[in-house]
Amino acid sequence: MGEIYEAFDPVIVRPIAIKIIRRDLHERGDAAVWLDRFRQEVRAAGRLLHPNIVTVLDCGEDLGRPFLAMELVEGESARDRLKRDGKLPVQDAVSIIAQTLAALGFAHANGIIHRDIKPSNILLANSGVVKLTDFGIAHIDASELTGSGVILGTPSYMAPEQFDGRPLDHRADLFSTGAVLFELLSGVKPFQGRSLAEIMLNRERPAPSDLCQLNPDVSAELKKIIETALAFEPQDRFSSAAEFSRAIDAGEQNSGTRLAANTEATRVLTGARNEPVSLSTQPSGSVSLPIEQLAQVERDLATFIGPFSRIVVRRASRTISDLDALYESVAPYVETAEDRARFIAIGKTRSSGSRQSKSGTDSDRSSPVTSARDAIPISLAPDQLERIERSLTRYIGPIAGIILRRQMSRSASLADFYRDLAAFIPDERDRSEFLNANAVGY
Repeated sequence: MGEIYEAFDPVIVRPIAIKIIRRDLHERGDAAVWLDRFRQEVRAAGRLLHPNIVTVLDCGEDLGRPFLAMELVEGESARDRLKRDGKLPVQDAVSIIAQTLAALGFAHANGIIHRDIKPSNILLANSGVVKLTDFGIAHIDASELTGSGVILGTPSYMAPEQFDGRPLDHRADLFSTGAVLFELLSGVKPFQGRSLAEIMLNRERPAPSDLCQLNPDVSAELKKIIETALAFEPQDRFSSAAEFSRAIDAGEQNSGTRLAANTEATRVLTGARNEPVSLSTQPSGSVSLPIEQLAQVERDLATFIGPFSRIVVRRASRTISDLDALYESVAPYVETAEDRARFIAIGKTRSSGSRQSKSGTDSDRSSPVTSARDAIPISLAPDQLERIERSLTRYIGPIAGIILRRQMSRSASLADFYRDLAAFIPDERDRSEFLNANAVGY
């Protein structure tokens, strides 16, 4: 459906991927259908923020053609890996599927069924992290994008109910995931045919029984897990992505073989499993962590992943009120295990300092703000406030307005007010530029 281009975003200062509808589809008589699917991808992927899902950064239109800006994943797809290696070692295959299931579990909890799980939609980053992509035909809650009798998906991986028009639920994704796991382990698709009708017919037969012959390293436990995932009737499959993952863990213990993925790579955002996620970077009113602590977490995370940290922290903070837990929840976005450990250690130091400050034994040296009891409310004309907010937004984004209004009642003087605002800007050169633009001396 789309063409992918590598690009560079000067605002967040990082390479990104741009997806646009293919020109031939955009100019066809049924272009409206493809536009609907493209918008569906924006709605589906845009409401999900998870370490194992490709993150949507922005969307828009250029010369009448809609585009989607996404994080750029350096690596290859599972399809590329299969073409190169034929089949994968058991541990590699199961690691890929465990991370895919983590992504699906999060999507399902947020009311989204992917409906097109296949090797080309599973990206393998060079860091070892798996990223699920292409939500173009995803089903969102009560979406009516697909009309009666319309088949969407890739036949070799589709669940039986996708062929015959039965209602779909999340277990269709689990069937497709089982089919992908079979192929990763064997190098061949579990259900093959020379035509769509033949592939559909093969779905009604017992699940493939020759997997262990195709790959002798596959244990009997793992073979049984795949057969359960590929059951013809949805009620005979695993009830959830989590149950599928637990079965893999149990198979690991029973066989004495490492079958599960690295836990560092499959961690899910703490507290966010069952909460709908918005694309907005604005914090909700339920956030109980002080805004200055959120800004500090953003600055700490930015040293590892860049300006994208603001989006990650703001979304994660909607369901987290503990500073330690917030650092833990966003740590999976740090690429290497060594850097993740460093980031979490920084968080423990910040959290310890915050607790000491609250008990009156020490001050939080990382906080840029003046104590509220010493502050004199700042009075500025509306046009001044608007000018300052625009200036600050250039450096830290839309959170600037919230920070500005909170600091008005916390800074001891107008000069302190500007300096306190500047403290939320991560880059030293940008801080100086902000202060100079607002004519503040030291």
